[in-house]
Amino acid sequence: MNSQQLIAATRPLYDRAVATAAIGAWECNLANESLSWTDGVYDLFGLQRSSGIYRSSILDLYEDQSRREMNQLRSKAISTGQGFALDCRIKAATGEKRWMRLVVGVGHQHGRPLRIFGSKQDVTAEKGLWTDLAVMARSEPLTGHVVPHSFADTLRQIRHDRRSGPDRFALAIFQIDRFRNLVEDFGKAASETLSRCIAERLKRLFPDALAIDQAGPGAFALLLQMPGDRHYLRTVLDGTRRLLCRPVSHGALVLDFTLSIGAALATADGYRQQQEILAEAEAALHVAGMEGGDCVRVFDGPVTAIRARATSA
Repeated sequence: MNSQQLIAATRPLYDRAVATAAIGAWECNLANESLSWTDGVYDLFGLQRSSGIYRSSILDLYEDQSRREMNQLRSKAISTGQGFALDCRIKAATGEKRWMRLVVGVGHQHGRPLRIFGSKQDVTAEKGLWTDLAVMARSEPLTGHVVPHSFADTLRQIRHDRRSGPDRFALAIFQIDRFRNLVEDFGKAASETLSRCIAERLKRLFPDALAIDQAGPGAFALLLQMPGDRHYLRTVLDGTRRLLCRPVSHGALVLDFTLSIGAALATADGYRQQQEILAEAEAALHVAGMEGGDCVRVFDGPVTAIRARATSA
């Protein structure tokens, strides 16, 4: 399957994932646990708009693991004042199972938490996109990148030394956008200078990386320990992308370029096979490319940039 056929095959999946889904705003008064919802949240849970809602009954619509995770993060947010985002599994009142992205902020008055608030969005189609792309990447590479031998050795070592090795790690693939056009326009020597410069910048930015190596023409792979979640990884990589994309000089030429980054997060305990984490990173890179490049996407994270986040008020 060539690149055009691949884009044609995956475009419907992507379009469904980014289509406007049920989304709404919500608020919970911490004094009495009363809830306020906009229509979008009622639709997400399959409830009649403006019907009576009670936190105890709404919690029953969360799957057990999601309910536990949400309650733990909720308690922490109230005590620390720091909001969070979490993807939850729910079962709507209609019986339909859905994925919901919960974004939470904490409102204070006179230094005391008064309310929590935020948004809830149906991301079921988005989750389906990630699953389908990963399956496709395992059977046929989406981008043609390969895990360098140094990475394969490191991943095997992580799997072998689960107790002494990193608890969580990330694989990121950096791809120079429209690299073939750069080669055609400026020549092989200029493209090699650009690739060499990016490799050097990566090594300076990540001196403690588990591995850094070339993963194909104009592409690089990075394996690093990752103490945070997907949002943290995306923030780190987006800052890295901006630093890497400074213009590069080659003789009298100044090369301006952009980068797309796809990444996957894994734990040593949850490690499967090296080709699986590569497939997930490739799927994320493919989504970044479908959005026009010059961006970062993390597997199983938001497909498009989050437009707004809950903040303290």
